Amino acid sequence: MIAQTEEIRELDPLVFCEIWGLSYEQASEYLNIRARTMTAYACKKSSKTHRQASSRVKALAAIHHNRWLKEGKHPIKNF
Repeated sequence: MIAQTEEIRELDPLVFCEIWGLSYEQASEYLNIRARTMTAYACKKSSKTHRQASSRVKALAAIHHNRWLKEGKHPIKNF
């Protein structure tokens, strides 16, 4: 039996990493960004190096997430 899931339009890249058990380096390859950009997303908001993920990056994370669910892959963590 296949569970029906709603498609996600945007997914935070850090949540994407956590759900699928990816390192920042692995996720950066899927999201077409550098690993240090992923690290900047993870920095505290008060830090000078903190960055907010763009809607393009959030959309790419959602696209990969939705695709992998359709392919039958199972995330490490449920959200």
